[in-house]
Amino acid sequence: MTSITIDDQVLQSDFIQQPASRSLRVTCYGSSSSKTPEKYLKEARNLGYILAKRGHTCVNGAGSFGCMAAMNDGAVEGNGHIVGVIHKMWLVDQGDWASTPTGKTLRDGGAHSVFEKSNNPSEGPIREMLIADGPDLQERKRLLVEGAHALVVLPGGPGTWDELWEMACARKLGLHNSLPIVCVNVDHFYQPFLEMMQRAYEDRLLEQKPDEVIHFVETAEEAVRWLEEIQNSDDFASKAVLKKRPSTLRKSSFFGSDLTSKFPFSLMPGSWISGSESEEEGGKPSVLLWQGILPLMVGLSVGFLVGTKSKFER
Repeated sequence: MTSITIDDQVLQSDFIQQPASRSLRVTCYGSSSSKTPEKYLKEARNLGYILAKRGHTCVNGAGSFGCMAAMNDGAVEGNGHIVGVIHKMWLVDQGDWASTPTGKTLRDGGAHSVFEKSNNPSEGPIREMLIADGPDLQERKRLLVEGAHALVVLPGGPGTWDELWEMACARKLGLHNSLPIVCVNVDHFYQPFLEMMQRAYEDRLLEQKPDEVIHFVETAEEAVRWLEEIQNSDDFASKAVLKKRPSTLRKSSFFGSDLTSKFPFSLMPGSWISGSESEEEGGKPSVLLWQGILPLMVGLSVGFLVGTKSKFER
């Protein structure tokens, strides 16, 4: 990673000359491959450096290679706060560094060496390591986004895509872990994703416009600028989160108690107890219930009278 340097344009930017007014916890996804192209590594290092200079915490998968390693190198250079999240399956003897005659050495494929350093702020940037457990990567993915304010995605492989689409789905549905998402579209890497989302929107398979779910930019600086701006705007959240739909079932009363306590729903056609509008949206209480119940009651009464009359006539 030593051959990868921060862009001169970034170093000379007025944007990094002072920290942001609010410190954010930013989760970053990206490749962990040792074969990651240099153009992606360079933007990843820029991202780590910019986050550090703006006073934001960089949370990532702690990888020792690829975009994850490059962003950590950049964050160290910017004297920033870094949080690494790694699964215990990648630890050696409950520690990520194996002892050798010359000291400690990083296990191939384990966490970045930056996390071996002290967490003492006086000795440099604050580094934290969170260890995930479990038979799969679900807990690790949860820890990566827990407490985060935003998500930045760099080029990566299937693991990165899996994390991206899971969070995009959460954003679309307005789930509790929904975060603003921005993809750094280096050399048009994520262009197919954008085109696929646009196609889904045009074919009415996606309710929101693509940019309301995932925002696409070309550089790390644009990404950080956008996520800072979006934190001060309620507009994005209101567009991206689906409006909660109230239940179409009515809590109608039948002889002073809830109808649901009198009849199992499996025996009652839904049209009896549903309406076209909800009361929360200004609609009137449904009358379809009685449109179904009254004919039934009349029919039962007539049947009872006819049966009784026939019995006495005999």
